[in-house]
Amino acid sequence: MNFHQKLQKNFQSKSTLLCVGLDPELEKLPSFLEKKPESIIIFCKEIIDSTAEFCIGFKPNIAFFERFGSIGLKQWELVIEHIKKNYPDHIIVADAKRGDLANTSKEYAHYFFKSLEVDSLTVSPYMGKDSLIPYLETGKQIFLLCLTSNPSSSDFQRIISSSDSKTLYELVATLSLNLHSEFKDQVGLVVGATHPKELGSLRKEFPELPFLIPGYGAQGGNLQETLINSGTNSLINSSRSILYASSEKDFAIQARSQAKTISEEMKAILQKLS
Repeated sequence: MNFHQKLQKNFQSKSTLLCVGLDPELEKLPSFLEKKPESIIIFCKEIIDSTAEFCIGFKPNIAFFERFGSIGLKQWELVIEHIKKNYPDHIIVADAKRGDLANTSKEYAHYFFKSLEVDSLTVSPYMGKDSLIPYLETGKQIFLLCLTSNPSSSDFQRIISSSDSKTLYELVATLSLNLHSEFKDQVGLVVGATHPKELGSLRKEFPELPFLIPGYGAQGGNLQETLINSGTNSLINSSRSILYASSEKDFAIQARSQAKTISEEMKAILQKLS
């Protein structure tokens, strides 16, 4: 199944849009685990196994693995392998935010989509269309950074173009739609839950584009407001509130409980909206 097939199948069977972000910060791992890179795979496997029932995808962030060099990258690949082997219907979003010249993008695309065979990848659109084509030529899904959830996103993303009075993030969304017409069902947008008004406007203008929505939970995004504005063609990510629900030996149990709570809240809100 491709990304869209997995999204539709999972939503139909689970009625949730929850994506669990895997951001294993070594210093925040449960106190009983040794503070070494090899503990990351232990932690992530427990989180994955305990939350899979209540989510439709996982978003491992490569930065939390890359910091340890080759040892960390081995843990990263083991995490992806664990998801693929045990939860093949779940979406895997590789959160790597890659963006470079076309010949370099081709190499990134080969690693993430050919070697690892993840379903989707976060990509920076800053270098333009030709830097994105190599990813799309693999037939896989990319999410372009559009309006991100961090406070300083306005430094560049809200700059207004003098030629057509559109903001930079709106131009990214337009580029995504143009790419979507050429590479159908392969392009989506990263739009933060911390921007509910803009999220709603983008959804109205671009209903066919899937959204990856960070910023819910610890960053302050409101779930009901997010769901009202995003619709069901979305993945709503939650990381810290699930990963670090407990710092003790019950961390997986507490992560499961938190994921279940979020998923059930999503179901209730979506049922009301329908």
